[in-house]
Formats: sequence, C-alpha cells, structure tokens
Amino acid sequence: MTVLQVIQPDNPLLRRPAARVEDFGRQLQVLIDDMRDTMVQAQGMGLAGPQVARSLRIIMARAPESEDSKAPSAEAAGKLYVVANPQIIRRSEQMVSGVEGCLSLPGLLGNVERHESIEIAGQDREGQPMRLPASGQLARVFQHEIDHLNGILYIDIATSVWRLTEEDEAAFAGAAKSQ
Repeated sequence: MTVLQVIQPDNPLLRRPAARVEDFGRQLQVLIDDMRDTMVQAQGMGLAGPQVARSLRIIMARAPESEDSKAPSAEAAGKLYVVANPQIIRRSEQMVSGVEGCLSLPGLLGNVERHESIEIAGQDREGQPMRLPASGQLARVFQHEIDHLNGILYIDIATSVWRLTEEDEAAFAGAAKSQ
C-alpha cells in the first residue's frame, strides 16, 4: 500500500467540510488501506479523509487496548474502526479535558474538552449501516476526526495550545501524534 502525505493547515482543503461518501467501490477501498498505512506509519490514533487531501467523510480511529497505554504502537493500538459518513447521535453530558495532538499540526499539543462518551452512526467500509458506542480515549479520537470532516481543527476549540517539549514527548510518547 501507499503512505499518503498528511496536509498542514496552509492547505485550504483542511478547513472545508468534506463531501459525503457515495461510492464504496475499489477507489474507496484503496484509499482506506492507504489511510491505514499512513496512520500506522505516523503512529497516529486517528485519521480523516481531509488530512490526506481527500475531501470525503471517511475516518478511522484506533484506541489503545488499555487507557494506560500512551504509545499507539501497531501491536498495542487496539481495534481499527473505519466509518464513512459518521454522525454523532448521542453525547454524554459529562465533559472531560484531555491533551490532543494532530498529525496535521506536528509539534503542537492542546487541552480540549470533549464528551466522555458518544455514539456514532455511519457506514462501514462496504457501505453497510453501523452504530458504535465509544467512551474514553476512543470517544475523544472519534470526536477529533469528525471535527476534521467539518473543517474544524482541535486548536480552534482548545482551552490552551503549546509547542511540544522534550518533557511532553517523554510523558506522552505517541500521544503527541494521537489524532
């Protein structure tokens, strides 16, 4: 497969709402596989179509097997979820603050308030309807990736943003590139 280039905020595509996925044929399947390879190579926990210059409502998310695991290595990253046309259909009232990073914003981290749990509806990679409850880190990753589909970056909603330091790198390991 192919590792795709992750675009930066200077590319206007990152700030535009993405188009609905209508065709679940071979081209989409190749894109999904390439996105997976890109996310794994970058040690990310999530990726959205717009981040690889594809204006399509497709996301993938992977959360650590345990909440204690900070580094999303390929072996310990947990199940990979691929969702086309995702919509959040339920949100918990409880909000939690957490540190986020983004493959499109290397070297930055920020504190972001997110719903502790959500439920999303969408379609799987074959176009079949699906619903998925998520809580904790997985819910955070899904919310971050769905924001990308709407042209929103975490820095737009963060309570604070800072440059990644060596101390951050040691403390968060792979979390600096979590989304």
